[in-house]
Amino acid sequence: MTRLLLALLLFAAGVAAWAVHSGRVVVPPHWNPWAPLNVAEAPNWLTGHKLQRASSEPALCRAALAASTLAHIGVDDTGDGCGWQGAVRVSDERFAPTFTLTCSAALSLVMWERHALQPAAQAHFGQPVARVEHFGSYACRNVRSARGEGERRSQHASANAFDVAGFRLRNGRQITLVNHWTADGPEAAFLREVRDGACRFFRGTLGPDYNAAHRDHFHLDQGPYRICR
Repeated sequence: MTRLLLALLLFAAGVAAWAVHSGRVVVPPHWNPWAPLNVAEAPNWLTGHKLQRASSEPALCRAALAASTLAHIGVDDTGDGCGWQGAVRVSDERFAPTFTLTCSAALSLVMWERHALQPAAQAHFGQPVARVEHFGSYACRNVRSARGEGERRSQHASANAFDVAGFRLRNGRQITLVNHWTADGPEAAFLREVRDGACRFFRGTLGPDYNAAHRDHFHLDQGPYRICR
């Protein structure tokens, strides 16, 4: 009886999915898993799926990024072992200086800045973040971690990762991981909220709680492994 019920539920779900995908049933784009990601809309339980879909379909990623406010241009593919595929050059004053990042990671960066970072800044300080201080993205190197992993390429080697060192608010106030992660006050609470927000949009989010190598920055990537530390 249980197997029959499960089979009926799966069949019903399949029929519903076919009806939506074929256009026979109209679903608002926000709740349609086949609709492109709209960066302006509030995230929901489909956002992760849409980010992953954009990651595997370059045209979708480029279209979603083009509809955002991020200043960027496409760049040619390059490299063998190191280098990037489907990347953009970000030249936005909110993230100066310029850097190269895969479209997928750049799209996650846009979602994080809009839906996690800026709301957290408003909640804790009553003003927006004017600039994200960073250590860049691309670096042709291996993973710097536990024994036995030294030969594995870092996500930085394919411009698929971005390191955030801190933030400058509109009034000039600076908040950095190295100075404020373990401090008392709103800065530490803000940084933890920002880290948790990054975990919603990036597959890999590493910070000071992960190891000493990340004591002064958040490592954000769209690699194959999901981790939030």
